Amino acid sequence: MTMITATTSAARANDVALKPPGRLVLLDARFAHGGAWAGVEQLIEMAWHDLRARGRVDLLARNEYALHMVLRRHRDAIPIRYASLTDLAAGVERTRNFPLDRAYRIGHALVDLILAWRVDTGEAARWTIVAQRFDEAQNLATRFFHELARRGAAIGIDVLAQTAGGTAWLGAPDRAVPAELARQATVDLPDHDLATAAQALRDHPDLLSQMMLVDRHGPAILAMHDANRDDLLAARTALRMICLFNHFGYYHESAGFVDRVLPYFDAIVGDDEDSRWNYLGNIYQGLVMTGRADEARGIVEARAAAQLSRPELRAKMHYLLAMAHLRYADAPDLAATEQHLDAALADLARARGTIPESDDAFLTVFIENGLAFLRVRQGRRDEALALCQHGYRRLTETLGEDKHRLHRSVLQYNSAQVCTMLGQLDLALEFYARAIEMDPYYSEYYNEVGNVLQRQERYDEALAAYASADRYSAPYPELFHNRGVCEARLDAWDAAAASLTRSLDLDPDQPDVLVLRAEAAETLGREDAALADLDAALAIDRDLVAARVNRAVIRYRRADYAAALADMDVVVALDDDPDHRDNRGAIHRAMGNAALADRERAAAAALRAA
Repeated sequence: MTMITATTSAARANDVALKPPGRLVLLDARFAHGGAWAGVEQLIEMAWHDLRARGRVDLLARNEYALHMVLRRHRDAIPIRYASLTDLAAGVERTRNFPLDRAYRIGHALVDLILAWRVDTGEAARWTIVAQRFDEAQNLATRFFHELARRGAAIGIDVLAQTAGGTAWLGAPDRAVPAELARQATVDLPDHDLATAAQALRDHPDLLSQMMLVDRHGPAILAMHDANRDDLLAARTALRMICLFNHFGYYHESAGFVDRVLPYFDAIVGDDEDSRWNYLGNIYQGLVMTGRADEARGIVEARAAAQLSRPELRAKMHYLLAMAHLRYADAPDLAATEQHLDAALADLARARGTIPESDDAFLTVFIENGLAFLRVRQGRRDEALALCQHGYRRLTETLGEDKHRLHRSVLQYNSAQVCTMLGQLDLALEFYARAIEMDPYYSEYYNEVGNVLQRQERYDEALAAYASADRYSAPYPELFHNRGVCEARLDAWDAAAASLTRSLDLDPDQPDVLVLRAEAAETLGREDAALADLDAALAIDRDLVAARVNRAVIRYRRADYAAALADMDVVVALDDDPDHRDNRGAIHRAMGNAALADRERAAAAALRAA
């Protein structure tokens, strides 16, 4: 086996990509050294160089968004064709953050690329990918290596995690690791080049204000300040890392710096209220997106409520606190949400005349958008729709067609969602069309349009919308599930099975998708495959009624009456429905239990009468 220690050198990466079969690739997974995609970036760079040399521009183009995000040193050579407004907007124009799973989609695309690369090489021997210091990786790198192990095993890729506690196969922890392989996987890794970090700061005195430079040099600069025991400068750098990772939608990575920033936060921001608010907003975002809403709310209350005097900043503070209660809390508090939104609008009224009219219009509409969200939760959907449309008109009249284009597209999108809830599907599609006109490459718009069209039984149009959603995003399982449902309704069962399989490849923990794929398999005459999917669905959710009913039907057809009866006993206990009673009665009759069959028929009749 050829051992390859990955490097960021372009020439060296191209060289290792052409090594003979039997690869052992060593990757440095330390977050403190390589950032969010530590180790992953090294592996992807190898694939990128080799696929370019092979002329596989099709594979690279299909995954260009993920490549652009992860290959930091090569971004200029990897343009994004389908950048959404969320990608492009900056400063006050960026009024929507990425959803948490957008970064996970990038990970899916990266795994797709490595699997395609593995197949394209045609190598017979298995590859062993070693994530060194795996216990020091962060969320995204950890997810990538686990996904690569799960999806790559079938095509000859094994992933070994090397940690302070030893080495183990990801996905097969009980499988023994040969002693020689464990020895090869445990090698010394270099420390940061602190001299280069210091030179970067000398070359760029404003480095911390330049996001791309923070992305490239931040970890080494942080290590330099730690080595110098300068905790304040380290905290200042960590605060910029929080902003960087929030910008990319890497929220776990962002939130990981909060604890080392907070003791020095007041010293960093001083009396600058704008800086205080901007940094608090970034801290808040990383925390709420990773399930730490109570902590985020407490930090904002402790470090903004008494320190912010300007009413427009206090209005923003109350808006964030409202969303902490409404959007992110485990148990939403609608009353507290309304109190904070009322306070935000009152603060904004006090600011009127002291801030530009454009800022007043934007902030008012932004806060009223939050109020519309509350009205939806309160069941007052007509009011929500009116707020969204009033906000859109005011922004357009005050700011024109070009300013705050992202936020105006979001208002149209919110209107579309409310109309969908109200069952006004044609009007919803009109609002979606307006949102798409302003933001044509935002994948979720097309996915939701497909769902509306599917509700209208306009299946061919829905499939076209799903195709656009696929084109404009790295892969996500919900999209392929939705497409599979649409294909099933068209009786295109082979296509449905393929779409559902793709969804399950990306996320196997989807019992409902397994049930639908089982239906596809059964329709196509693959009964054993159908049973396997139903078994898998019930292993995830043993109380899934649809899976038990469908499995009972197959078992009944196979004359496995005892097993069919066991499923239907559970079904009736979970959902005492007359059809389920009839099914259980049919099983009793097939087993020769006429009296029990009659009892079930009588029970079904009584339920229907009731």
